[in-house]
Amino acid sequence: MKDIRQKLLATFQIEHRDHVEQIRSLLAMIEKTAGQPAGPELEEAFRRAHSLKGAARAVDLRAVEGLAHRMETLFSRVRQGALPLDKDTAGVVQKVLDASEDCVTALNENRPASSFEPALQAIERVLGIEPAAAIPAPEPPSIPAFQPLETVRITTRNFDGLLRSAAGLLAEGGHQEQITQQLNGMVREIARVEKQNAALRKIAVAVSRGSDPGRDLVRLNASLLAMGQQVRSLARRSNELRSLQRRSSWTMRNLGEQLQLDVWQARMVPVEGLLEGYRKMVRDLARDQSKEIEFRTTCAGAQADRRVLDALKDPLLHLLRNAVSHGIETPRERAAKGKPSAGVVTVRIDTHGQRLTIAIQDDGSGLDLSRIAEVAVREGILTEAAAAQSSPQDLAGFLFRPGFSTARFVTDLSGRGMGLSVVYEAVRRLQGDLDLRPVDGGGTIMRLSVPLSIATQRLLLVRCAGQLLAIPMHGVERLHRIPRSRVETVAGRPTVVFNRRPIPLWGMRQLLDLEQVPKTAAPDILPVIVVRSGSRKTAVLVDEFLREADAVIQDLRPAACRVAKISSAALLEDGEIAFVLNPMDLMEGPAHAQPLLPAKSAAPEPPPKAAPSILVVDDSLTTRTLEKSILEAHGYQVRVAVDGVEALAALREERVDLVIADVEMPRLNGFGLLEAMKKDESLARIPVIIVTSLERREDQERGLALGADAYIVKRKFDQQELLSVIRQIF
Repeated sequence: MKDIRQKLLATFQIEHRDHVEQIRSLLAMIEKTAGQPAGPELEEAFRRAHSLKGAARAVDLRAVEGLAHRMETLFSRVRQGALPLDKDTAGVVQKVLDASEDCVTALNENRPASSFEPALQAIERVLGIEPAAAIPAPEPPSIPAFQPLETVRITTRNFDGLLRSAAGLLAEGGHQEQITQQLNGMVREIARVEKQNAALRKIAVAVSRGSDPGRDLVRLNASLLAMGQQVRSLARRSNELRSLQRRSSWTMRNLGEQLQLDVWQARMVPVEGLLEGYRKMVRDLARDQSKEIEFRTTCAGAQADRRVLDALKDPLLHLLRNAVSHGIETPRERAAKGKPSAGVVTVRIDTHGQRLTIAIQDDGSGLDLSRIAEVAVREGILTEAAAAQSSPQDLAGFLFRPGFSTARFVTDLSGRGMGLSVVYEAVRRLQGDLDLRPVDGGGTIMRLSVPLSIATQRLLLVRCAGQLLAIPMHGVERLHRIPRSRVETVAGRPTVVFNRRPIPLWGMRQLLDLEQVPKTAAPDILPVIVVRSGSRKTAVLVDEFLREADAVIQDLRPAACRVAKISSAALLEDGEIAFVLNPMDLMEGPAHAQPLLPAKSAAPEPPPKAAPSILVVDDSLTTRTLEKSILEAHGYQVRVAVDGVEALAALREERVDLVIADVEMPRLNGFGLLEAMKKDESLARIPVIIVTSLERREDQERGLALGADAYIVKRKFDQQELLSVIRQIF
């Protein structure tokens, strides 16, 4: 029964959110008609209230049922012309919707709901009816805790698409089975050819001995004819199999892409859900601060990935709290400035291509740039001279720094310097960008731009210092190949001019601190990317442009590299891993200055010393590729092996200077590899670093006892630790 109750409550939660959002949207449409509500919208609002009442009754939420019943009565009277739906009446309905949302939120959080009686009494006053008997507030369910089900509502059309793609994949699986059977047949045929070959070798021996040359030659000719037929049969079947596999691979690829698209569409939900609960929050905050605020929202039916919307809820919360606390003035302050007593906070949500844009605007006091500059100087971020020369946009950017606050006192809503830094980090993790600027006439506007979905993104792949890097295409304005002579120095910084606009130029090596600039002469033609984030632009010098690719971006785990400006990676179709850079991070300069380019002409340098060679042994493709990328980025030559057996074969074929090995691997684990190396005189002196998730003291002692030069636990592993150990060995 508890499971049934959980499912019912989870289903009701989805239905409740849908009804409330639709009623709010309908109210906004009705209010635009200036007291002349259109019939279809009014009918739909009435139907929604009626359905919400029935759904609440089904799950025994009497408070929500009572509120919905009063809304139903109100809309019925408006339909009959007995009650006008003016601004005041619409405001009461909004309060009822807020109270209903609070009841469901309390259920979701397993706590008693706050009082909804004021909303109920307000709508009863509008209806002119006697207050109903007290309705008990919803209590937390009697089950241990309400766990809302992770559900996604999809259309029938989208569901049919998923079924078709799944059916196609199953059918193609049958073709793969046919290919497997043919391969098995070819394996048996090859075995017969091997037997025939062995027989031929025996006949050849007999012919060489000359015991019965005539009979032996006949046998040899017959065997050659039979083997020729078998080889021709194998060639024909392999060609057929290759064609079948090519067709099957093409079909599987297309079905996989279609399935990915269907799943992506299934994850899309209305963006209106992002605004759920914020209207009430803004009104409550305004009341607590004795301010009058009109909260407006515009959302033209946009849809986005549910995970993207979930990630934006906290940032939007911080931005709205910031607008209330820092932006909108009190009625007295606004009156002194000749403004209306009620401030306006507007949230506009729209889509542009594959990007979701959110603009939060207020008509408040705007940015206090002098105060920002004062705090930046006081905290040592800027000198007074630099602060005086900083642009408004540069000064506004300091508000995103953790701990930076212009509030003179710490309150419940501001003063700790965390709000906008939280927004910055959340948007950064989504590969988005931010733009904060003043509005003509007073106030500020904050624009957020993030991908509609995190399922896949279009990336520009480049190479720098041997490292494969990716930049989301939304942040790439243009690629240039410019003569070296176009690089100028402005105010001590390298700069290039595009379309008569000077843009700062950084080297990717500088930004990521990958490797020192080579001492050889720089090329005359430089590959440069113009990267944008909001209205800001910068130019980045790389070694090579590669291609564009679609890939899923994933956050790196703690065991991954900790290079500044890199926090995510993408696994490409060919199995390579590319580190993904956020265009917003590239706007900042390097941690420390170093020459962007070497001298134009340099004296011939002696041949560079060959880089040390390293063998990485790990059965995980991701780990192998990640460690290989890190090491190659720092100038090492890297080979890989999947287990100890393959590693031993590789070492005996070609010596290396260092082995980095996992422990838990098939066939021969890391301890077995280490033991085998120490028993082989030709391999015994090669240093070995164990990198494993086994952190027990016994495992560490065993590895070191077998002769490992270092033992690094993956849970504590980071790039700097590994590189430090390697430098100690070399």
